[in-house]
Order: sequence, then structure tokens, then C-alpha cells
Amino acid sequence: MGYRTLGRTGLKVSEIGFGGYPVDDPDIVRYALDRGINYIDTSHCYRGGRSETTIGEALRGLRDRVVLTTKWCPHHIGRPAKKQVFLDMLDQSLKRLQTDHVDIVLNHEVGKNSDGVGLGRLQNPEMFEAFEAARQTGKARFLGASGHDPDLMGVMHHAVDSGRFDVLLCRYSFLDYPEQNRLIDKAHAKGVGFIAMKTLAGAKGADLDRFRDRHATFKQAALKWVLSNAKVSNLVISISSARQVDEYVPASGQPLRQADADILKEYEEAFSTQVCRYSGACLPECPENVRIADILRFSMYYHEYKQENRALESYARLVASERAAHCVNCSGFCEQACDYDLPIRTLLIRAHEKLAPGAGCPAPGVSGPPDPGRES
Repeated sequence: MGYRTLGRTGLKVSEIGFGGYPVDDPDIVRYALDRGINYIDTSHCYRGGRSETTIGEALRGLRDRVVLTTKWCPHHIGRPAKKQVFLDMLDQSLKRLQTDHVDIVLNHEVGKNSDGVGLGRLQNPEMFEAFEAARQTGKARFLGASGHDPDLMGVMHHAVDSGRFDVLLCRYSFLDYPEQNRLIDKAHAKGVGFIAMKTLAGAKGADLDRFRDRHATFKQAALKWVLSNAKVSNLVISISSARQVDEYVPASGQPLRQADADILKEYEEAFSTQVCRYSGACLPECPENVRIADILRFSMYYHEYKQENRALESYARLVASERAAHCVNCSGFCEQACDYDLPIRTLLIRAHEKLAPGAGCPAPGVSGPPDPGRES
């Protein structure tokens, strides 16, 4: 495992980070630690707190071996973004994680499409007051922000320019990178750590093993592409099995070879017109205000990540008017605005057929706080 410095935090983090959304078995976390992973990412809202509980059990007696990140997300639990709410959320996270502090707390999913506010969340004085209180009591060391909405670049450039955020967690992949590179360059110049997520460019295809040669898999190639940018601090990827650890860890410390580039090229040729880049260009063209990017992400969870419950629960929490039922009789204005030639209407109808309440298996636990878990 290779290690890099996380910007001005000075923390040494493993190039491959443990995305904690799906993990249920503490032994998997410990297995990852034994293979060099020392960065763990979770959130207060991931699976109703079960992610933090599993990680807390895994880190009993091992807390000093890891750099630990969780997230603030009052909008996901229907609470106001007030100082005491932030602090209460952090205390709940610390209890589940069985620790007295986290190294980093991120403002989770900052973006107008996700939280209804966007940039204003990074300007909230009560959030800063809460972080300062947490820092002074030793409960959190560094502050950051995560996001992947269409307004991502404006939000994250503000985070860097403000000088108040130490870490960014952003989407970054071989299919979605020109604007991110400018952000990464600026963040690096100002000492802000940049952590990549959504690194598999949609993980399209029922069997990604066909995108391999004798020595590399598609996933390894995609991770090596991200890490080939020396200004990226590390990446996080969802992990729920020892097999995934064994596949992802070898991507660290390895150059991007021609065989890797060939695999990525083959993938791009096969799936470029099926992977949403979350540019947002289609959104103003929809006469019904369908949540296009969110629905395509939920569909990715269902079809590619095989996280059916996650997708069903997320879709069920959309207001009915925001779902893709409208798309059946639509002329597809969204497709005319897409720079990547995605058959958006077809993809949305496919998603609705699987994710609509009553379609397929019912979504368990749809009452209560949202459970989006989109960060890894």
C-alpha cells in the first residue's frame, strides 16, 4: 500500500480508502487494515447508523491505526442546520464509532439538487461554530465538504477559496475529469486535501471481469487512473467483502500501464453513452422537473452496485412528481441537451420500472430518515 499526505492536515493516508456505506462485518474492516488500508470513510446517515456501528466494533482497540472520517447531514434526518444539531449528530456518531474523536468531519452531499441549499451550506455560521466547538473539545480535527451535484464545481471552488475547509471529497473518474482537474490543481496549491469518489465511472456491465487482461481488472485500471494524478490525496471505494479488498489494494503504488489504458478505452467505447456525468445540462429542459441525475444514480446502485435496498429506499423517498413516471409519454427534451448522447428517457423508464414503489421487491424501512449513502 502506498500512502500520501492529505493536504495541510499532515495526515498520512492510504491511497485506497475504505468506503464504509455497505459494510456489515467488522472482520472485513480489520482485514482491510491488515492489508494497509488506514483511511475509513462513513457517515451519520449511512444505513441508519449501521455503517458507523460496524466500523466502531471493528476499530475496538485499533483506533490509533486509522484516519477516520464521518459526515454531518442534518438535511437527511429532517433536522435544521443549527449548532446544537451538528454537535448532537457528532456525539451520536462518536458513540457508534466507539471513539472520542474523528479526524475529519465532512459536510455531506453539498449541492442544491441534494440538499435544496447548495453553496449556502458552506456559509452557515452555525456549522462553523459547531466545528470550532468540536475542535476545541478534541472531537473533530479537520473540516471538509463532499458532493457530486451539477453545481459541484462552484461549491468546491468556494470551499477551497474560503480557506476554511481542509478536505474535499468529490467525484473523479476517467470518464468525468476535465473540470475536476482544475479544482484539484487549485486545492493542491492551497494545501486542501482532495479525495476521489465515484471512481468506477458508473461500474457499468453485469460482469466487469470481461474488461481484464491476465494481470489487470477494469476496477484496478480505473483506480490506477485516479491515482496517476499525484495531486489526488487518495480515493474511497465501497467495500463489503475480502474479495474486494484483495482486488482494490493491488492498484496502489502501480503505474497505469498500456494494458490498463486499453481496458479503460474498451469500457468507454462500450458504455460512454450510458454513464451520467451529472453535468446538469438536462435538468432545465425537463418540463416536469424529474430528478434525472438522482434517479440515474439510484439506478446505478440497483443495477451495477447490486445494492437493491439502497436504491429502492432512495427512490421511494422522492416526491411522486419527481419520479420518472412522467418520462413514458415525454418527447425526451432532456436528451437534446445532453453533451454525452445518453438515451436519458430510456434509462429513466428502465429505472422507474425497477424502483417505483410496488415494482419488484418492496423497499424495506422507507419510513424515517433518508438513507442515501452516495459517497463511495
